[in-house]
Amino acid sequence: MSLMELDVQSLWKQRFERYARETIGYWQYAARSNFIGFLLFLIIVSSYYYAKTLQHLPTSYPYIWITALVLVPLLVWSPIRTLLKEPDRMFLLRVELKMGAYFRGGFLYSLFMQSFFSFLALTALWPLYRHCAGDASQPFLFVLGFLLILKTANLQASWRESQFVLTQARVLSASYRWIAVFVIIFLLFLHSPLETLAATFIFICIWLAVFSQLTRYRVGWDYLIDREKQHQGRLYTFFNWFIDVPHLSTRIRHRSWISGITKTLPFASDSTYLYLYSKTLLRTELFGMVERITLIGALAIFVLSSDAARTVVFLAALLITTVQLSSLGQAHRYTFWLEMYPLDKSLKPASIAWIVWTTLFIQSLLLAIPLLIRTPWVYALVPLVCIALSSFICGVILRRKFVEE
Repeated sequence: MSLMELDVQSLWKQRFERYARETIGYWQYAARSNFIGFLLFLIIVSSYYYAKTLQHLPTSYPYIWITALVLVPLLVWSPIRTLLKEPDRMFLLRVELKMGAYFRGGFLYSLFMQSFFSFLALTALWPLYRHCAGDASQPFLFVLGFLLILKTANLQASWRESQFVLTQARVLSASYRWIAVFVIIFLLFLHSPLETLAATFIFICIWLAVFSQLTRYRVGWDYLIDREKQHQGRLYTFFNWFIDVPHLSTRIRHRSWISGITKTLPFASDSTYLYLYSKTLLRTELFGMVERITLIGALAIFVLSSDAARTVVFLAALLITTVQLSSLGQAHRYTFWLEMYPLDKSLKPASIAWIVWTTLFIQSLLLAIPLLIRTPWVYALVPLVCIALSSFICGVILRRKFVEE
């Protein structure tokens, strides 16, 4: 069969089946590590404290901010999984006009998965909404249906953004969607359905009027392939917690605003590993994860009304960060250049453990700011205890782990 006769629908099915087999295989390794059991335990404990908190929560609680904090990112962030590969820009370019069925498969898969997560988020938020809104609350099916419409519209806009020639147009369109969805969520939960529908219609019309006339590619190959590599890289990074992922790629970011901090390290051979892994942390996705965990944790601590809930979030943020940073020691396991220099390998575990501890120490200080603003001063013991616990984990447990690696 020639390239022009390529059945793109079967191509999507083949790639999706291969992707599903690989992903299911990695999930099996995750299940063997008791991750699923830990997740279920966390859900059960969280549900218990959630129900207990609702019993004492005043109905005047500003639930809309928590609702917006959860739902807006889920609705706006709408990547389309295409399962494209680097050679596709060359070999599939000739059948670009026939790729509609292929991309429809990716669109429907993305819509199903993202709608499922939106459903879970709404289900988790519903008791809080019903408790605070009471009889004024909208029916569950109406809200769910409206959220699915918003998700579909955002996915359509995301696809159009992938076709834009100018990067600035993508940024402007995405920024507009953030503002629009934020306003719509407020209207959906605080105002009448008619007002919400009218505002949604107006926002869509404005988007179409502004962005539909922009210069577009038929298929934004470079953008789609780059985004697909990012999505798959995040998935591999997650599975790398449980098993060595051989084709895990590392995306380097300059981050000149902070990576220059390594210049303060002494220029000596015994600081080689310290310098190398500090740069690795600051210029890879690991640092981005730490940033997001810290930001979300700080916002949650500031918004939550229960001191116990704030403490749990504080501990959870540090725990998640510790798990993430525990993979730092594997960053250069395939770098043969390290074997060519007379380096003292006994310094490597201590250097990585020190980097992890320093990161957790700084994160504890940052999270302590909203914690102490919103809680009595006795809760200053929480970050102090966490710093002491981090010292033990990094100095003993992680250091031993890095020695074994």
